[in-house]
Amino acid sequence: MPIYYYLMNKNRFSISLLFFLCGLNFASWATRIPDFKETLSLSDAALGTVLMGLPIGSMVSLPLAGWLISKFESAYICLVAVILYILILPLFGFISSPIQLFLSLFAFGMAGDILNIAMNTQVVSLESILNKIVMSSFHAIFSVGLMLGAFIGGYLIKYNISLQDHFLLISLANLVGIPLFYKGLLADGFKNKSDAKPEKVHFFKIGKYLMILSFIAFGGMLCEGAMADWITLYVIESAVENPFPITIGFTSFAFAMVVGRFIGDYLSNRFEVRSILIFNGLSIALGISIGLMSTNIYLIILGCAVAGLGISTIVPIIYSKAGTAKNMSPSMALASVSTIAYVGFLLGPVLIGFLSEYFGLKSALTLLILLGVIISILSKYYLTLSLNPENHE
Repeated sequence: MPIYYYLMNKNRFSISLLFFLCGLNFASWATRIPDFKETLSLSDAALGTVLMGLPIGSMVSLPLAGWLISKFESAYICLVAVILYILILPLFGFISSPIQLFLSLFAFGMAGDILNIAMNTQVVSLESILNKIVMSSFHAIFSVGLMLGAFIGGYLIKYNISLQDHFLLISLANLVGIPLFYKGLLADGFKNKSDAKPEKVHFFKIGKYLMILSFIAFGGMLCEGAMADWITLYVIESAVENPFPITIGFTSFAFAMVVGRFIGDYLSNRFEVRSILIFNGLSIALGISIGLMSTNIYLIILGCAVAGLGISTIVPIIYSKAGTAKNMSPSMALASVSTIAYVGFLLGPVLIGFLSEYFGLKSALTLLILLGVIISILSKYYLTLSLNPENHE
């Protein structure tokens, strides 16, 4: 028994480190967006166009990643994704044109999406062993990486550390992480034997159950991506007086995500999924409303935090539920749901960029209020589907 729990702790540490690195990598890019916008002289619409590299990379890599994980060990795919990060991150320090930024984001998006599916497959395997939901705590670690990346980025910007040095430092952090996480990852054979021969289903023919989950996750991830990429610019443009680093909005948002996700497993095992998701949607709408209604930095910080709490547990809950779908294997179900959800994460910044160009950034961000309401409505419908196994087909 002690050996079993040691292995579980070792597995949790290894998977957690993957989530941490993923968050750190993304935040390091996101905090430098104002630098790229300025040095490349990009308008909001032009920046939105360049950011299309991320969702395009997502569309290319996610179906491929789902297929790879169905053929190879997810632990091996995690390693490949981190190695891609190590190779791609330093490229951001030498970008001198919009096309170079687009191509770098394309590759960056591919690496992130491959890691996203592989590491969440690891969590589903762990949940099948523990027989309880633990997904949220791992996404909390992602948010810790996101928060720390935002904090580090803000102070590196404040002290005029170059892009080259910043991204090289983050690349080295990924390199150091490899020997720390790889040996502790789960073999996919640890999954329950009842899942060993799942019915073969086309990648995009996922049924009503997974489709509703996908749309809820899409809305949550769109809000998360939009907040990550645009909230720093919003603080710069809207806060009349700001004694904090310019990344304070992003940092408070990420901190609230950490808090929400650390308590998310407890909530998921204690309360109805529907109730939690309805609360999430309403919190997003309320938080964004607070942040947009004033130029006071403290209200903006509060709004970012409330929105962060709302977004925090959406994806962990959806991924856990997707992994229990009866008509697809866990890896393929995750890949299918993640394809739709993660496109939302990457499409959000692009969409906000185009809307901002024509209506202003504050008006563009009101889209997130609408999405919060839609998430609550879809979540109410989700309960009926979740209670009816026929809708898993």
